[in-house]
Amino acid sequence: MTNLLPTADFDGAWKYALEHYFPDFLALFFPDAYQAIDWNVPISFRSTELQQIAPDQQSGKQRADTLVMVQRTDGQPAQIFVHVEVQSQHDGNFAARMFRYHARLFDRDQVPVVSLAILGDEDRDWLPTQFGYAIWGCSLALHFPMVKLCTLDAASLATLRNPFATLTLIHRDAQETRGRPEERMRRKLARFRALFRLGYRPEELRTLIRLLDHLLRLTPGLQEMARATMRQIEREETGMETLITSFEELAREEGVQEGLAKGRQEGRQEGVQEGLAKGQRDLVLRQLTHKLGALDEALRVRVANLEPETLLRLSDALLDFVTRADLDAWLAALPE
Repeated sequence: MTNLLPTADFDGAWKYALEHYFPDFLALFFPDAYQAIDWNVPISFRSTELQQIAPDQQSGKQRADTLVMVQRTDGQPAQIFVHVEVQSQHDGNFAARMFRYHARLFDRDQVPVVSLAILGDEDRDWLPTQFGYAIWGCSLALHFPMVKLCTLDAASLATLRNPFATLTLIHRDAQETRGRPEERMRRKLARFRALFRLGYRPEELRTLIRLLDHLLRLTPGLQEMARATMRQIEREETGMETLITSFEELAREEGVQEGLAKGRQEGRQEGVQEGLAKGQRDLVLRQLTHKLGALDEALRVRVANLEPETLLRLSDALLDFVTRADLDAWLAALPE
């Protein structure tokens, strides 16, 4: 059997998880920050501003960054930026980049910044936590909290009902199963079963299944085998079929449900078809927004006007996108 597995999408998985479960992220990895934030005040994701302050530093493979505006419990100062960098490969310029973002954010908005680092690489000896220098009595330093994923105890993580404990385990599974397709499928199925036993709610399970598909990516043949086994695991763990295990099926579920509602209201089968198409469009647009940031209106309209079959192909292709240019190139390659 071929060992040519699709590349794990570390960047997309972490961005997606951070946008859905940011409080859980801080609670697990940076509990002091979690305790100091007023969660009664809505948080605001400002990640597109990172590109504005450093347009030459585009996020790429093996790296994800997130910027969130939060409010402290003591109100002094009321609002601060939390800047998170997730780095999944060794980068000698990482600490300097942390400083550049920190300094530029503060310089632009005059708002305190907390910089946090997650290192998802496999080099246990690479542990950057600061940037600075001192020359002729002048000194500068930035110290930032850092978590090294490969040093965390896997057995302890496996007992935690926290999406980022699960994500960390899946992240490490992806690294450890490069070139080992059968082992990757085995671990994907084991993680899938563990989700049920940890007591995640159905909506949480759907999000975590997406992370499984981002990171433990399989060849088409193995993916079909995995999906069939996942359905069997659902029946064993729940006694009923309640979950959907792929992006395509999620889109189909959303579209059919909306279409059925419209069809019942209007008494026409066209409602089902219209709802199905809309569900596909909305899901792909959400995926692109999570992956690339906010899309301008012209681009949203262009994607929304794609045929359903083309939208499904785009939902697969976008897992490999890094920048807006990748999406533009994919669209440009479509036949007239």
